[in-house]
Amino acid sequence: MDRWLNVRVSGHACWPTKETSIQFGGHELILRPATQDCDQSVHINLLRISDTDALTLINRFLSTVSWCDGQSLENHYGWSGNPIPVSVPKACRQIGSSFAFPFHRDLESDPKARLALALYREAVTVNSVPFEFLSYFKILNIFWKDKKITTKGGIVTHEIVDGIRNIMPLLQDSLAIDRISAISKKNSDVAAYLYESGRCAIAHAYATPLVDPDDVTDVHRLSADMPIVREIAERLIESKLNIRRTLY
Repeated sequence: MDRWLNVRVSGHACWPTKETSIQFGGHELILRPATQDCDQSVHINLLRISDTDALTLINRFLSTVSWCDGQSLENHYGWSGNPIPVSVPKACRQIGSSFAFPFHRDLESDPKARLALALYREAVTVNSVPFEFLSYFKILNIFWKDKKITTKGGIVTHEIVDGIRNIMPLLQDSLAIDRISAISKKNSDVAAYLYESGRCAIAHAYATPLVDPDDVTDVHRLSADMPIVREIAERLIESKLNIRRTLY
């Protein structure tokens, strides 16, 4: 017997302006746009999938769209049990942005790819500058270990810092390039600065430097640094995992 899960979705990534059926991960997803009375939503039949797996699959789909469009999408969950898809009553104003929705992607088979897209969607969706920064950094951590290693020659290496240092010359975003130039005037090692004054300062509160989320100076600094870590994360997802940024 058909039993549909109905989930409200919000965010700024592209969404169809008319009801659209797509195939993703071996299941049909029905996407509905916002109307005067209802929010935009996604629906899946639970006939061949559990509630938990269905919600996870929807999250994977939202992460794929979020990655392709570089914008936020949030799963607000919902309810199940209806024999047909049921639109979600309006909670806030949300308007579809794409008359054509040529979605021809499938669930990524590589667990690292799924994790990277999940962290990317978290970064572009979370309403916190420090946690957005940290989410991008966690993507870097998928590829580079956060561990210092002393070689036989006594040289100390730090894989994630070295990785950032090596990839920075490849960055092309003007905001990232300008920010690297500004940081380098006060810090000789920009990669170490991003790690210590960014990642570590956000993740820990027992030693300096640390980030106070109420301190606007800290928030402004991290916002200025954001284009660097965002572009690095995007480049790694594209080059290391070969994940394209198109819906088709």
